[in-house]
Amino acid sequence: MIAVLTGDIVGSQSLAEAERDQLQAYLEDAVASTDVSASIEVFAGDSWQCHCHPAHSAIRLAVTLRSYLLGKRNIDTRVSIGIGSYEKLRPEKISLSQGEAFVLSGRGLQEMPDDRRLNIRLGKQIPPSSQGLIYASLLLLNGITSDWTNKQAQAVALASNKRNQYELAEKFDPPISAQAFGKHLAKAQWKLINESIGSLESSLQQLLAPHEE
Repeated sequence: MIAVLTGDIVGSQSLAEAERDQLQAYLEDAVASTDVSASIEVFAGDSWQCHCHPAHSAIRLAVTLRSYLLGKRNIDTRVSIGIGSYEKLRPEKISLSQGEAFVLSGRGLQEMPDDRRLNIRLGKQIPPSSQGLIYASLLLLNGITSDWTNKQAQAVALASNKRNQYELAEKFDPPISAQAFGKHLAKAQWKLINESIGSLESSLQQLLAPHEE
């Protein structure tokens, strides 16, 4: 089983041509800021898809991609996670890959309400009772993260690096004090979000252990 993330840019019609041209680089930079391995591809100008490894890290990657784009580039994106089996996997060209995970991810994006930013669809290998709990948890994460300001999102994106808060404050654009950085994280509810994601990762890791790629 693998995890696939499919997303599109919110309000893409307002993106400048230069920003569209840089979208692939923006997303690759966001992935590079994490410990997750992901192959990502932009298509149709304002949509993207990636294969996330390990699969149980998909939710953390989704939140990081959103926070990075919103905080660093003032670009919001919807993200649909699909976790399931695959028939053909081409990490160097995701659009040529096939399988359940890709169908689930794409369908989740199509079915997502306009005011939603995060969604997840899980394969039949995951017990229905666990699927319901994971989906409910993601709904709550969606609610919390949808209220982020750009500064709060940037603080969360930087905090994902797990570095010293003083170092992270210096990397803020423009640089701010560690105290101000901490306030942005607090208002973004980062501690609760990080703990929630950690619990979801542990649960998914156990559920996927017999099946994970």
